[in-house]
Amino acid sequence: MVRTLQIRFVKTAMTAITVLLLVVILAISGINTYRIYADVKALEDMLLDNRGLPDMGMTNPGGPGRRNKRITPDRAMSARYFLVQLSEDGTVEKTDTSMIYSVSEEEAQEMAQAVILSGKESGLTERFLYQTRKTDDDTTVVFMDVSSQISSVLSVIVISFVIAAIGWILMLLLVIALSKKAITPIAENIVRQKQFVTNAGHELKTPLAIIMANTEALELYTGESKWTRNIKAQTQRLNVLMQNLLTLSRMDEPDLKLPMEDFDLGDLLRESAAPFEEPAREKKIQFTVDAAPVTIHANRDSMGQLLGILFDNAVKYTPEGGIITAAIRTENRQVVLEQKNSIDPASAVEEPGRLFERFYRSDSARDRKKGGYGIGLSAARAIAQANGAEISAMYPDQETIVFNVRKMV
Repeated sequence: MVRTLQIRFVKTAMTAITVLLLVVILAISGINTYRIYADVKALEDMLLDNRGLPDMGMTNPGGPGRRNKRITPDRAMSARYFLVQLSEDGTVEKTDTSMIYSVSEEEAQEMAQAVILSGKESGLTERFLYQTRKTDDDTTVVFMDVSSQISSVLSVIVISFVIAAIGWILMLLLVIALSKKAITPIAENIVRQKQFVTNAGHELKTPLAIIMANTEALELYTGESKWTRNIKAQTQRLNVLMQNLLTLSRMDEPDLKLPMEDFDLGDLLRESAAPFEEPAREKKIQFTVDAAPVTIHANRDSMGQLLGILFDNAVKYTPEGGIITAAIRTENRQVVLEQKNSIDPASAVEEPGRLFERFYRSDSARDRKKGGYGIGLSAARAIAQANGAEISAMYPDQETIVFNVRKMV
């Protein structure tokens, strides 16, 4: 128990830590990338304003309405760029490659003309971030070599991931070291609760059996009465409650491994439905079972108990003159056992999934009168999960409920 809870605790904690680290890495990388891009973009704007000159004293060099910007020689010398100016007809008027040595004037002109033909105002080509600016007389294209900036961004990302990985490993070791101390009290409390339920269930068996036997003996002498009927009915209710509690306690064991075997689900369906045919007949319920032969690999006894819970639930909550059906079909490599029954529209709940919650009732007074405790379907879900199956509920209409048990073939 402690080991299982410890593993779950470590998985949950490390999942949260992993998400947090990824968010931090993405935030750092995003902010760094944006900062570098903004810096390059600002430098390109200044180069376009100043026509690529490192220091200009002219007023409004970029044309009417543009603010005069000056580039210091140090700032200009630290950047690698080239600039091409073209006339309206596409003729190259000026080419400046003095700040870069890996690009010739011919290559610069070809790249500028390609950008003009593409119609894009800015973008990235090879290792150059380019930007264009049109005036009434000409078009200027500036290309900034951003290979060092790209390398810087990648370096930050790699370093961030390395540091995050080291931090993740350290946090894993810390969580593992502290998890047992954090989980042990909870695990011990759960174990005590399970032991209490198991011990109480076994201790109740003998008194209940004695009460039932004495009641039947009393009926032999005095005859059946409403008092003896009530005693027997309540004793049976307690037996069902005890059985379901013991089932839940057993199925919740983390290391539970039920003995599995191949068996015909159709035969089991017919066997499980037989004890409920007479109670259904007394309520004038139409009970139909379509037990097609299908072989599954599961625990036969527990699956029979699951079917018993479904049929018992159906007989209790199906109104007089209603319908109960059970059928088996194969669907997408799954065996689907479908149990459907009529219900009182007032008993429908907004979320059918809540029916599987322990001790849940949509109407406590009405359910108690029907003999329900609200744990039968919880036990059914626990049994289904222990057998590698899934159980679900749905309302095709306000007067019908359908339970589906699905298991891979």
